[in-house]
Amino acid sequence: MKYIVECKNVWKVYNPESSAEVKALRGINMKIKKGEFISIMGSSGSGKSTLLHCIGCLDTPTKGKIYIDGVDVSKLNDDELALVRRYKIGFVFQFFNLVPSLTALENVELPMVFAGIPKNERRKRAIQLLEIVGLGKRLYHHPNQLSGGEQQRVAIARALANDPELILADEPTGNLDSKSGAEVMKVFKTLNKKFGKTIVIVTHDPLVAKTTKRIVKIKDGKIIGGE
Repeated sequence: MKYIVECKNVWKVYNPESSAEVKALRGINMKIKKGEFISIMGSSGSGKSTLLHCIGCLDTPTKGKIYIDGVDVSKLNDDELALVRRYKIGFVFQFFNLVPSLTALENVELPMVFAGIPKNERRKRAIQLLEIVGLGKRLYHHPNQLSGGEQQRVAIARALANDPELILADEPTGNLDSKSGAEVMKVFKTLNKKFGKTIVIVTHDPLVAKTTKRIVKIKDGKIIGGE
């Protein structure tokens, strides 16, 4: 079975060798198979978001190695890391980070603009993605015309724009009521089951974690279960 993510003795230390030193990650070892649907669960300050950011090449480990689809990302330069983030990984955050002046359709198109995809092709794909997340009738709405749950589903569609195999979601239901949160988790479930996307969700919510197929528990920067 091929792993899409491998963490080998990953440490992240902020302000090393100072009185303000923080060991956010302490020797994390974890493997994620292609096509898995997992959650990383822990309380605030447990290191779960730091781990997700390191896996997503948004942050670099102080020590240890992370492999994305077999590639040791610690050996990549900034330009190479940017390409990994653009084509290998889709990000969904707690705060939707949509561009207010753009429609739902234009927000989903945006990553494809940066990837140099022709207008007709990106428009067609953006429409398809918004239909997949149940927003086929909201194409020309701006973020302020959408509910929180709808905005998050636009953000999920945007994360899929360049067809990444790995989706990383940091507290994707954190700003939503329970009904909207359940709808968002249903979308993730469909993306995993129907489209084979590998999905990793960081959460502190047991109900969200139970939606996934494997729960990795983290505490004080260490994995304490589900490794």
